[in-house]
Amino acid sequence: MSNIRKSGLAYLRTLSDFNPSAALAVSKFYKSEESWTREPAWWFDLPIKKIENDKEGVYYLVGKEKKGGFVVLEVPNTFLLKNINEFETRYGSRIRLHLMAEGKDRLVDKRGEGRVDFSLFERACRANNAN
Repeated sequence: MSNIRKSGLAYLRTLSDFNPSAALAVSKFYKSEESWTREPAWWFDLPIKKIENDKEGVYYLVGKEKKGGFVVLEVPNTFLLKNINEFETRYGSRIRLHLMAEGKDRLVDKRGEGRVDFSLFERACRANNAN
């Protein structure tokens, strides 16, 4: 398990309503020069089978922020399945998301055709975390 994944999971465990059986993806903060989109972003690679096997569950997307702390998205798997044709899928088995980390398109997927907005799923806890 990578250090970023360990620290993201440790942060989630501090949330009173964290569901430890839910799916989890953690991303480092990618600077513009590191990002496929050439904009600051978080990159998530989600196995579709994992989403289909827990259709009523949630997927935690946890992004390390540039200045420390984490942004936490609690995305219903039904949302991911409903919008699957809007995302880039790799070999039909993985959803690849590049969520913008800054600016007017913050939390919008720039990899897929649909430009799906994930801001609705951001947890309010982000301002007071310090990991």
